[in-house]
Amino acid sequence: MSPLEVLMPRLSVLLPARNAQNTVGEAVSSTLRALPRDAELVVLDDGSTDATAARAADAGRGDARLRVESQPPSGGIAVALNWLLAHTDSELVGRMDADDITLPWRFRSALPALGRGADIVFNQVLYTTGARTRPAVPLGITPAAFGLHLLLTNPVSHPAMVATRAALDSVRGYRAVPAEDYDLWMRAVSAGFRLRRLGVWGLKYRVHPDQITASTTWRSASWDNADQAEAFGDLSAALVGERLTRIVTLAQHDASTRERELAHFADLIRTAGRRLGPVQHAALEHRLRSRLAWARDISA
Repeated sequence: MSPLEVLMPRLSVLLPARNAQNTVGEAVSSTLRALPRDAELVVLDDGSTDATAARAADAGRGDARLRVESQPPSGGIAVALNWLLAHTDSELVGRMDADDITLPWRFRSALPALGRGADIVFNQVLYTTGARTRPAVPLGITPAAFGLHLLLTNPVSHPAMVATRAALDSVRGYRAVPAEDYDLWMRAVSAGFRLRRLGVWGLKYRVHPDQITASTTWRSASWDNADQAEAFGDLSAALVGERLTRIVTLAQHDASTRERELAHFADLIRTAGRRLGPVQHAALEHRLRSRLAWARDISA
């Protein structure tokens, strides 16, 4: 491949990494195998104290589509991602994490969807814990249903994303909040952008106890974050006509208040969901029931 072929990539896949020397090589090599010719993979070694940068470079040695950058610790994933956005200029943007594995057909399935009525697209993921892989049911979520799912939980995995740069720039990229991805999705839907989850697996997502999202401290910070709560209120006002409180917050109320507010929340979601087709409506109802059961169980 001539270096000239990647001077103006159409797609930039952003991979921030910190102290990921044991997994980043496979993340890089699997992504490069799946990557189109007119694309680049940009790895940001974000203040690692191990051999992350070297392992990333070795995994793509000789491939002009790989760029590895290093800098002192940026101050968090949102800052690192905004740095990567500022130091790329492609029309399309993808994401990858240093501990996951890209499946060969990921971009072949996701990129065409950006030209068919979507601004941000996600593949589904296969969750893997060591030698065991747990496939999720490959059910897509349409743009009409996506925002309602966001009012229940985050239905997608960040490293499975591809998006138009215009959409990300319009909402000013990532904010320094605990759930920077979920926050971005809510703001994007509120701004009128169309998000879609494909019914196609595109990523192996490693589940391990060291992940930040496995931390109870992280979950508490995410549930209590005022900026995320405001984004949630904006989204619910746009979709159901009322500023709602997240289910994770309702679950912490006393039993009488909790049941009353959960019932009101569910009524609004169900009313809005009636405009969906039968498959999407059934999927939304299933997720709603699951979240209501979770809220009651966690508060028991």
